[in-house]
Amino acid sequence: MAEGIIYSGSAISVADSKGRFVLPLDMRKLLKHSSGDTRLCLSIHSSLKCAVGFGLSHKQWLEDEVVEMERAARDNGVAFDGDAERERRFADVEDLNFDDGGRFFLPADIKRLIGIEDVIVFSGVSRYIQMWEPKTLLASDGRSPRLRAKVEAFLEERAAEGKA
Repeated sequence: MAEGIIYSGSAISVADSKGRFVLPLDMRKLLKHSSGDTRLCLSIHSSLKCAVGFGLSHKQWLEDEVVEMERAARDNGVAFDGDAERERRFADVEDLNFDDGGRFFLPADIKRLIGIEDVIVFSGVSRYIQMWEPKTLLASDGRSPRLRAKVEAFLEERAAEGKA
């Protein structure tokens, strides 16, 4: 992983009229640093109902981790299928472009899988960014109390505007 790439903070993005979401500025800057350009690597979380986003340096970190797992298995005389591990980690990763304003299109299949319609909640969680459907985040155990309060306030405001 590129030195200094630690995602933190949270934000909420409502899709624009073209269906694009906007990456939070601080996360966008880190993605540019990580990828060397405007690339967002996107996948589905392995155990939570959210998408995960990261830069190219994290993608390399994932590969380096598999190489280390292969080395450890070999050193300990344990069977390990590196190809199966790579398939588990990389088969569903999609590289997307975002523009200078941070706008990007979330692929339709990912939107369906995690229930995103027109709002994404971004949450920086160290090596990657979680992307949630707001109500799913609220229903998920272990989320930050501050983030939960932010999402609840957003949904209340939206309901008051008649945009539930």
